Amino acid sequence: MKLMKWKLLLVAVAGFAFADDANAQATQNISVSATVPNFCIFDGTSETAMAFDLSNVATAVSDFDATTTLRWRCSNGFNTSIEIDGGTTTGNVDNRAMSSGTDTLNYNLFTDNTYSQIWGDDTGASARVAIAGTGMGNVTDSVVYGRVLLADGQAAEPGAYTDTVVVTILP
Repeated sequence: MKLMKWKLLLVAVAGFAFADDANAQATQNISVSATVPNFCIFDGTSETAMAFDLSNVATAVSDFDATTTLRWRCSNGFNTSIEIDGGTTTGNVDNRAMSSGTDTLNYNLFTDNTYSQIWGDDTGASARVAIAGTGMGNVTDSVVYGRVLLADGQAAEPGAYTDTVVVTILP
């Protein structure tokens, strides 16, 4: 009988031990990863036009200025530059012009409001604008300054003048 009590006690203890194991906490690891690529893109909110207001050209005493804003975002640490080509009328960054039929109106694009550095492709007197990535969601602005020189001796006929330049973020 004593042996039987011990067997029952042993079975009971084993049952409690098993019940405790069934309620034990289980863990598992999950590997989490992401790869952030080097990228630099124009943000969809960039302005896509620059319009010079020449409505007072008959009485003007200074140049005609206009601006547009490029908005871009790059991965953190992605350092590159933005260039602007010479446009469809002349293809020359140092001597850009808008056209109206066969007539032209000279203008240029600059890197800042002093109008001392032509924004171009590093040819002639032009320079690219260096940019540095600050993160995936951080939108950064670069202002493009445009100028039609009043003192440029332009003999443009009345009309609507246009040009298209290509702005490129270099890889």
